[in-house]
Amino acid sequence: MTLSSGLRLSRDAARWGVRFYVRHFWIVLGLSLVPTVQRFVAVRWGQDLPAVVNIAAEILTGAGRVLLLYVILRLAIVNDPELRPLDRDARWERLGSFAKRRRYDVVVQFLVLGAAFFVLDVLPNLAIEHWVAEDRRELVASLLVSAKNPTVIAFTIVWMVGVARQMILSGEPREAADSPAGPDADR
Repeated sequence: MTLSSGLRLSRDAARWGVRFYVRHFWIVLGLSLVPTVQRFVAVRWGQDLPAVVNIAAEILTGAGRVLLLYVILRLAIVNDPELRPLDRDARWERLGSFAKRRRYDVVVQFLVLGAAFFVLDVLPNLAIEHWVAEDRRELVASLLVSAKNPTVIAFTIVWMVGVARQMILSGEPREAADSPAGPDADR
């Protein structure tokens, strides 16, 4: 496989992700509100709060993100009409088959994710550090992390589930992949 096939996988997953995000916007937004509020408070006033409050808030945020991932997986994999006929084992087999056959395409997903992280996280933080007056940085940073939770972070989760979804759809059933004649043996 080539860089272009890995980028195609990423593009297809992102396109699917945009449609999913728009179709389920209120669910994604609702499940992102707890981390959004927590991140704003943590960046803006976290140093003034007791450590136990900050720890509890981080645990709540983590639980909120796990719940968001769970709901996205249910909607995108388990309840999807294209994937519903496959049981859990078949989905895992296809995912593994894809990863084994097209490992470079999987590696490209990490490279694309890293590039997205750089553009959407590192660069904005550097911009705040260099272009925002010191007395306004805390407020701007707290607004930025609040905005990123229901948008960038939530979409990244949707997008990565979309990558897994595309991999399952493109993976081969075990019988076809393990056949001595290969997946085209019956043709």
